Order: sequence, then C-alpha cells, then structure tokens
Amino acid sequence: MDFGLTQPQELLRDSIARFLAQDVGIERVRRVMDSESGQDEAIHGQLGDQGITGLLIDMNRGGSELGMQEAAIAAQEIGRAAAPVNFHSSYVLAPLLIAGADGGERRNGLLEGIAEGRTLITPILDAPIENGRVVPDAAWSDAFLLESGGSLHLLEATTAGIDIEPLQTVDDTRRVAEVTFSGVDLNAAESLGGSAESSQRAVYAAQIAIAADALGAAQKGLHIAVDYAKERKQFERIIGSFQAVKHICAEVLAEVEPVQSLLWHTADAWDDGSDEIDHFAPLLKAHATDVAPGLRRHRLHPRVRHAHLLQARRPRPPGAGESDGAQGAGGGCDVRLRGTLELRPE
Repeated sequence: MDFGLTQPQELLRDSIARFLAQDVGIERVRRVMDSESGQDEAIHGQLGDQGITGLLIDMNRGGSELGMQEAAIAAQEIGRAAAPVNFHSSYVLAPLLIAGADGGERRNGLLEGIAEGRTLITPILDAPIENGRVVPDAAWSDAFLLESGGSLHLLEATTAGIDIEPLQTVDDTRRVAEVTFSGVDLNAAESLGGSAESSQRAVYAAQIAIAADALGAAQKGLHIAVDYAKERKQFERIIGSFQAVKHICAEVLAEVEPVQSLLWHTADAWDDGSDEIDHFAPLLKAHATDVAPGLRRHRLHPRVRHAHLLQARRPRPPGAGESDGAQGAGGGCDVRLRGTLELRPE
C-alpha cells in the first residue's frame, strides 16, 4: 500500500509550512518563551484564517471537513516549527469530542468558534477532578470540556471556584497549569451529551496528533544536526566526513523515518473507521514519543538534547572561530525541550 501524500495533501503541507515559516518564525517563538504568560493571543486567529483550526470540523460549521491524515500533516508541521500551539488538545480532541455531543445549536456554535480560531476550549478527560489535573492552555481557555465515561459537560473558565495554578516546566512554548475545582458543582455544568465510543475515537485522534508533533520535531532536529555536521570543522575537516558521525546520523534516520509510515497507516485507519485503530493509535503515540529523543541518546549534537527541538540561530561572538565550542559557520544552534502531555494514564 502506498502511504505517500496525494497532491492536495502535499499542497496543504507546503501551505502550512510556508505560513509557519513566515508568520510563526523562531523570533516569535522565542518571544513567547521569554514572556511571563507564554500566551500568543493572535496565533489562534491566524491559524483559523489559514483553515488549520477547522481541519476536522464539518464545512457547514465553518471547517474544512478533512480527515485525520490532513490533521496529522498539520500537527507534524507545527511540531517541526516548534509553534506554541497545543494542536492535539485544542483543534483535534476538543472539536471531535464536541462533534460527538448532542448539543444541537450550542454544539454548532462551539464548533464554529473553534474553526475560526476565536474560541479556545480545553478538554479534561476522566472528570471530575478531585486533586487537580495538569491541563494545557488552562490559563487562557474560554471554557473547559469535562469528559467522564463519554458524557460531556461544558464549564466556563470564569466560573467561580475554579482554581488555575500555572506550572513552571521545561517547555516554555506550551504552558500548562494545575486546575482544581473548589466548591464547584460539576452537576450544574452545561451538559452536551456524548458517548463513550465517540470520546474514545477522539482520544485516538489526539494520540495520532501528539505522535505527528513529536515526529515533526525529531525530523527537524535531525535536519539541524545534519546541517551542522556539514559546516562544523574539526582538525581542518568537516565533521560530517568522519565515519563515526555518518553512522550516528544514519542510525537516527533509521529510527525516525519508519515512524512516518506508521503515522500514515494509523491516520488512514482512523479515517476508514478500522478496528485496527484500537491498537495502532496508542502504539504510534508510545513509539513516536520514545523514538523522538533518539537525538539525545545518540549524542548527535552537543546541544541536541530532547525530542521536541527549537532551533534558535544566534550570531557568533566577535572573534569566534569555527572550532569554538558548539559554534560553527553561521552561528550556534540553541535547542530546548518541548514536553508532551499524556491524554490519560497509560
């Protein structure tokens, strides 16, 4: 079976990559990382203008009505660009959960808001929360979508009694917070119905998106390291000419690239409604997030440390030579960790 992209999918990938390179470049990502809030208020609307936020939403609700393969393409490019967006949560899990709800006009309004990038809804699985839960985007979410046994309840973020405590993590591009409900009557939250089957299917989709994000970041990290090996000199030779460095790059490529085929197969199974998805989605997520840190395990580059990588080219200091530390021609490569969130306990 051919798991290559179709021409429309290639155009979609190129369009997303071009948008991220032009509008969500490394300088903008660094500003988000250095900010106190970690929030980029404009990025969600820009993603909505590009149609990225509505890939999995029906056309009559403002979306593109595409499939999981297209969503995986978007997630992979977002991971490759280290964009400060929790795509798997806000634009995969949330809209799919809501689409399986029984909310009628209310459901349609929520989906339209998500598709336009003006409504940010954060799902919390296996609610209610007794001792708090680490949640992405909690500090600036418009509402929380509580799921329990397939039943969905919507709780506005401004509801009295919701305690949101931002957490400091190693990943400054995707902030998280601990959310607890003190004195909040969850039974009074707006009920949207739902079913266990549709909720589980949404979770599988989010697992695919997380895997695609990790794969895109790993591929970018490998690309950075290979480019560095082609320009860095040691003993008057490009280090990429050394056999040991060649072997390390080849080993990492051999680990990373098969994940791409597994990703396409799993996304295709999700689109087809195949029973294989029950096994392949958790397997893909576990495998992708395990393979991605291969750059660190193989010590491919002194500053390539983790699976989710952020390239930040900085000017060399005056007088720095090609063999000074990790600096090479064109500047150094600053790499930071980007963590992934577990959707539910494994």
